[in-house]
Amino acid sequence: MRRGPGFRGGRPWQRRGPKHPESRRDRQETEGPQEPERLLGQIEILRGHPWFVPAGRMRRNRRPLVISRSHPPEAGDYVIAEYPWDEEKAFLVEVLGREDDPKWDNQGVLSRHRWPARFPRAVEEEAARAHAPERAAGGREDLRDRVTFTMDPDDAADFDDALSWRPLGGGRGELGVHIADVSHYVTPGSAIDVAAQERTTSVYLAGLAVPMLPERLSSDLCSLVPGKARFTLSVLAEMDEKGGVLRYRLAEGLIQSRARLTYGQGQRILDGEDGPDPDVTKCLRTLGALAEKLFARRLGRGALDLDVPEVKVVVAANGKPVSLERRERKPAHRVIEEFMLLANTLVGEEAERRGGPFLFRVHEPPPITKLETLEAQLKALGLPSLGGGDAPINRSLQRLVGFPVPPEKRRLVHQLVLRAMSRAAYRESDAGHFGLATRSYCHFTSPIRRYPDLFNHRQVRHWLTEPPKGTGRAAWMRRMEDENRRLEDRWKEGLAGLARHCSDNESEAMDAERESVRIKSLRFLEPHLGDEYEGTIVGVVPRGVFVELDEIPVDGFCRVSDAIDDDFRMDEAGVRLIGRRSRRRFSLGDKLRVAIARIDVPGRELELSLIAPRAHRPRARRKERRWRMT
Repeated sequence: MRRGPGFRGGRPWQRRGPKHPESRRDRQETEGPQEPERLLGQIEILRGHPWFVPAGRMRRNRRPLVISRSHPPEAGDYVIAEYPWDEEKAFLVEVLGREDDPKWDNQGVLSRHRWPARFPRAVEEEAARAHAPERAAGGREDLRDRVTFTMDPDDAADFDDALSWRPLGGGRGELGVHIADVSHYVTPGSAIDVAAQERTTSVYLAGLAVPMLPERLSSDLCSLVPGKARFTLSVLAEMDEKGGVLRYRLAEGLIQSRARLTYGQGQRILDGEDGPDPDVTKCLRTLGALAEKLFARRLGRGALDLDVPEVKVVVAANGKPVSLERRERKPAHRVIEEFMLLANTLVGEEAERRGGPFLFRVHEPPPITKLETLEAQLKALGLPSLGGGDAPINRSLQRLVGFPVPPEKRRLVHQLVLRAMSRAAYRESDAGHFGLATRSYCHFTSPIRRYPDLFNHRQVRHWLTEPPKGTGRAAWMRRMEDENRRLEDRWKEGLAGLARHCSDNESEAMDAERESVRIKSLRFLEPHLGDEYEGTIVGVVPRGVFVELDEIPVDGFCRVSDAIDDDFRMDEAGVRLIGRRSRRRFSLGDKLRVAIARIDVPGRELELSLIAPRAHRPRARRKERRWRMT
């Protein structure tokens, strides 16, 4: 822990993110504890016995440590320990190291969130036996003559989607959304499938990617790398020049990507620069114009377009962060986003027509209580309200996020709306997607990193291989029944149990990713202890405010009463603190000058001190001087 000159002691109140109604954590609170919490802390030796001292806010809640290994940790070692809900002891899980070293940051995050860092030997051996495709066999369409390319972030470890465009004349064209056919390599019940179903998602920590599939598949055989033939499940849609889908079909394909573009390269091509391949350049520009029309159609349905930038951390080989920056969305991102949304919707609509087991992506409307809170916050801050009348709530929210407000207020409005939203989840039946203003939506386009997509791929392959009536159909139906029985044997609630498991693990992975970014952000700030920065208030609690630094995308807690001698109370809307004597106000969106006062990386805590302006003293009024012409 490091403290700056402005630190005055005390522990900041710790925020917790918005709860997910389907999450494992909430079920623990309502149905009782399911599994013990895992915490990071240090070892203390008291009277010859080891004790576990949690980092950060739980530091005082120390417990005697139970060690079930021959070589016990030493005093001062950083470890991961389990805290059972019904016992007064802690149980050692993993010893990380003697020093607060950035090299074990991600290892500690994975251990704390119970995420396996390695695959069992049987999984690696099974993946090693897989081989690359050589030809379009088994009824696959050979699509290698299409102008196909991928576009991903600079640091992408795998490429599971590619795009193509083939002009058909008359303003029409054939869009190709080509998705890596992971289901060709991962069969139900195999060792790889069991491991992938347990993880259900890849985890992308700062400086480390933990894939759902072994690297042999995720980064090689399944990845749509340029210049190599790869199996795909493709959505081929005939579209008009206005972005309407005239007809579409699904196909098992074989493609060969011509180029691997980053979003930066793609944006430069859209801005007028020439790309590495003239055909790819022309294709991308055509798709860019079409994506804008799809985006306009989506907004016309009432979809929300929230712009809350993500934080990107560049990490060196030794684990130390090199830079932090906010990732901005550009038109190049929209090209991929719009066509992936289109493919997911078309596949979901096909699943609704055909019936059978399928995993849908559901996003429920925001609860009334959250909307009332949002309305009160907007009113208190003097921002545009949701408005009344009979307008659907998605239209009201859409008008709100599109209302012209100053740039410094725009991000605040989008953050407030995001906090009011429900969290999307996987379900065995469709209930609509509020944010996208659509129904029959599923996840299909990322089978390398999401198990629901892989599960849905298998159903699509069943549709494509379903024999005509009377021609082997009985055997095909028996195979389908066997796979559904296997699913029910593994999950007590069948497909509903798998959907809940995928939603839970997705939430856990998001928590791990946020924690990893938080750790590296705090380490990045360590050399800046005591430095002053401009920041924006992004959260208000009775004991202080949370301030996000403008220059560095990190937020910390600031106890304003440490700098201003007053008793501050939070208003009814929960958007500002008001001093009882001075009437000084600190509201969401306000700018503050703060200094880095304390950094506690193991505790994930950052405390800021307010650089308070000097009290204003009114100057004595001078006698007005009157001038008179003579």
